[in-house]
Amino acid sequence: MLNSYSQIFFSKNKTLGILLLLVSFFDFWTGLNGLLAVLVSNQTAKWFKFNTQSIEKGLYGFNSLLVGLGTGILFQPSPASFILLMVLAILTLFVTLALEGFFTKYGLPYISIPFILVMWVIHLSLSDLWYIGVSERGIYFYNELYALGGQKFVNFYNWISSFETPFSLRVYFLSLGAILFQFNELAGIVIAIALLISSRIAFTLSLVGFYIAYGFYLLLGVNFSELSYTYIGFNYILTAIAIGGFFFVPSRWSYLWLLLLLPITVILTFGLSKFFSFYQLSIYSLPFNITVLLFLYVMKLRLQTRGELVEPIQQNNSPEENLYFHKNVVSRFPSAFYLPVYLPFMGEWSVSQAHAGEHTHTGEWQHAWDFVILNTEGKQFVNKGDFVEDYFCYNKPVTATADGTVVELTDGISDNVIGQNNTLQNWGNSLVLKHSDYLYSQISHLKTGSFKVKKGDFVKKGQILATCGNSGRSPYPHLHFQFQLTPYIGSRTFHYPLANVIVKNEEKLNLKSQYIPKNNDFLQNIAHNELLLNAFHFTPGQTFRFEVQKEKGKITYQRATDFDKDSPILWEIFTNSYNNSYFYCKKTKSLAYFKNDGSMFYFTHFEGNKKSELYHFYLAFYKVQLGFYAQMTLEDFFPQSQAFSAKQLFFQDFFAPFAFFLKARFLLQYISIDDDFSPSSVKLMSKTELFSFKKIKKVINFETEINEKGIFKLIIKNEE
Repeated sequence: MLNSYSQIFFSKNKTLGILLLLVSFFDFWTGLNGLLAVLVSNQTAKWFKFNTQSIEKGLYGFNSLLVGLGTGILFQPSPASFILLMVLAILTLFVTLALEGFFTKYGLPYISIPFILVMWVIHLSLSDLWYIGVSERGIYFYNELYALGGQKFVNFYNWISSFETPFSLRVYFLSLGAILFQFNELAGIVIAIALLISSRIAFTLSLVGFYIAYGFYLLLGVNFSELSYTYIGFNYILTAIAIGGFFFVPSRWSYLWLLLLLPITVILTFGLSKFFSFYQLSIYSLPFNITVLLFLYVMKLRLQTRGELVEPIQQNNSPEENLYFHKNVVSRFPSAFYLPVYLPFMGEWSVSQAHAGEHTHTGEWQHAWDFVILNTEGKQFVNKGDFVEDYFCYNKPVTATADGTVVELTDGISDNVIGQNNTLQNWGNSLVLKHSDYLYSQISHLKTGSFKVKKGDFVKKGQILATCGNSGRSPYPHLHFQFQLTPYIGSRTFHYPLANVIVKNEEKLNLKSQYIPKNNDFLQNIAHNELLLNAFHFTPGQTFRFEVQKEKGKITYQRATDFDKDSPILWEIFTNSYNNSYFYCKKTKSLAYFKNDGSMFYFTHFEGNKKSELYHFYLAFYKVQLGFYAQMTLEDFFPQSQAFSAKQLFFQDFFAPFAFFLKARFLLQYISIDDDFSPSSVKLMSKTELFSFKKIKKVINFETEINEKGIFKLIIKNEE
C-alpha cells in the first residue's frame, strides 16, 4: 500500500509513502477515496494472481490511487460514489495491465496514462451520473482545515502562510500539492519535506524542473500566475525527476537534458490545454507522460549507448541508489555484461605482440595477441634457439578460454623451421571456439597432431585443447589469440577484454577484472588454492553458525558446527528466481548477494542492517580471488550507499551527480600459507577504509583464518 503512494515519485521509500498518505488526508474524503482505491486495486490484483513483485512494488496500485484521489475531490461522499470508486479502481487496474502488455514490447513504462484515461471517462460521464453529486469542497478550505485538525491546525496554516516567500516558490508548493489533489501550500510543503527526506536528488530535481519551466515562461512572456490556479506545474516537476534521476542515471548530462525537455513539456502543456478545453477535460499529467515516453523511446533508437546518458543497470527506485550502484559496477566491472573469457594457457606467459602490432596485427586483424614464455633473463629459448624444442612455450598445453563449442579446426600443417614462415597457410593449425551467438575466440600456430578435441565438441573452461607449436606464419614458436564475431578461421578481430588476469609489473602482481594486455606484459590466470576454493564455495541450503566474543574495539567470530544449536548467528544460502545467490540472516532480515565464477568470489549488493554480523562478513570478503599470492594486494571500492549511513550521505547526495567527496575502499592481502602444495591453513587480512575529501575517517580491519572446514575465524578491529 505504501509503495503505491511512493511510486507516484518513482520511489519505494516507506517514509515518503507514509507522508504522502497523511497529506492525502488533508481533505479527509479525498484521502479515504485514495486509500480505498489502492486497497481494492491491490487486492484484486492479488486475487487474480497477477505479478506479485509488481503488486508489492506498488506498480499496480499508484494509478488507482490517483483515480481515487481525483474522484474523491470530484464527488460528494455517498454509497453510490463509493461503489463507483470500487468499479473505477478495478477498471484502472485492468487498463494498467493492458497498457503494461503494450508498452513492455517497446521497453517503455506506462507511467500514469491509465489514471488519465479513466479520469477522462469519468468527466465525460458526469452528465449521466444523476445520483452522484459533484463536490463543492475546496470552496470553504478553512472549514475543511478546521474539521481535520481544529483551530490549532487553522492557526498553523495561517502561520505558514504569513511567511514572505517568492510567488514562484508558492506556486511550486501548490504544484506539488496538486499531485495528490491537495490544492494548498501546506500540502506542497509537506511533500517537499518528504521528497527531501527520501531523496536529495529527487528533491533537487523537483526544484530544477520547476524553475527551468518558470524561466521558459518568462522567456516567452507567458503569464506565470496561471499556474497558481491551474496547478499543472506538477508536470514539470515529474518530468525532471523521471528523466533526471529515475529512468536515467543522475549525472550532469541528465540534468542538462532537462534544459531541452522542460521547454518541450511547457509547449505541450499550452497546446494540449487548448485542445482538451473544447471537451472540458483537464490534461492532468499528459504533457509529462508524452515528454518522458517520447524521450525514452528516442533514446532506445541510439545505435550506441553513450556513457553520458545511460539507463540504470538495476532499477532500485532511488536516484541515489541507481547512481551509486551504476558508478560502482562501471568501476569494478568496466564490461559488466561481458561473458568472462580467460587466458588460453597455464602458468605465466608474456605478450610478444599486442593490439596494433608492428608485424602482423594490423587493419581488420589488429585486436589480437601473441604470447610466449620467457625465463628470468628475458629469453624465449635455451641454447641458441635453433630448434623449436629449444623454446619454452613449444608443446605447452593450450586451454579453453571459456565454455564453448569447437566450430572450426585445422590440423596437419607442419611446424616451421626457426626463422621461416608458411604464408600460404597463414594461420597454421588453428581452432575456433563459439562462446555465445556473438562471441568466438581463435587460437592459432598450434602443433600438428596435438589436438585433444575435434570439431563439434563441447569444451569446458580450462580444458586442454592442443599444444603450442610453430605452424603457419610463425618464425618461432608462439601462441596467437583473438576474439571475433564470426566462426571462421581468419575472421576479422573484435576488441574484447580478458577476465581476471594477473599482471606482473616490476615483480608486483595486480589483478585486473577486465583487461586488454599490452606489449611485454607478464600474464597468468588465477592459480586456484584448494582451501580458498572450498572456503568460498557456497551452495543453496548451506547454513553458518558462529560463536561470538566481544572485547573493547574487537569482535571475534569463530565458526561452529551446524549442529551446535547454542551458537546464535545463523545464516543460510538461498538463490532467487533470477538465479542470484545470497546470504540471508534470520535475526536481522539482512541479505548479501554474491557471485563466484570459479576464480573470483565477490559480493555485489547488501540489503539490511549495517550493524549486523552479516554486514561485517560483507565488508571483510567484498572481493577475494581464489588463489594465494603473498605479494599481491587486492583493491576494490564499495558503493557509497553500502558503506556510509544515510546521515553521512545526506550532503553527498546533493552533489553525487557531479562529484564524490565520500569514498569507501576495500583492500585484501594474502598473509600466510602453511604449505604451498598441501595447505591446511591460510591467513588473510582485509580492511575497509572510509574517506571524506581524500582523508581517511575510519578504518575497519579484518583478520581471517581459513582451514579445511572453510572460514574458521574472523577478527574485526575498528580504528577511528
